[in-house]
Amino acid sequence: MLAALALAACSLPVADKQSDAVARAFYDELRAGADLTRDPHLDPALKPAAAALSPADVRAQIPSGPPTKVNVTGWNYNTSSGEGSNARLSHDYVYAGRTVHVMTGLRKYPGQADWTIVGFRAIADGAAQPILLGTMPPTPNED
Repeated sequence: MLAALALAACSLPVADKQSDAVARAFYDELRAGADLTRDPHLDPALKPAAAALSPADVRAQIPSGPPTKVNVTGWNYNTSSGEGSNARLSHDYVYAGRTVHVMTGLRKYPGQADWTIVGFRAIADGAAQPILLGTMPPTPNED
């Protein structure tokens, strides 16, 4: 029982370190107020929506300072020959007094070396509306 409790408190390992790094870097850019349209991993179709994000709305949910802890809370990878790979990564960014729950959707097309962000959702504890960009790729059960 103690081992189960210890495991529950730990962050899950991620299956693909590159996708995890892309997802975390995008969150850090958003948190820091960077120009998201310059992110090479952001799908070009999302750049207008990223440019339209209100800094006040972002700041209302995401503190400008770094989180005290980042937990991987879930992930799903789906690969199909001829169609590429999809990923959904969930992270909790822990701050003093609040946690920001983030899901990042990524896609890697056949022959593509790097992951592309195709969806992003972040919501802080107690927030009424999430920060949204794009849509999440389907899981195998949703195809």
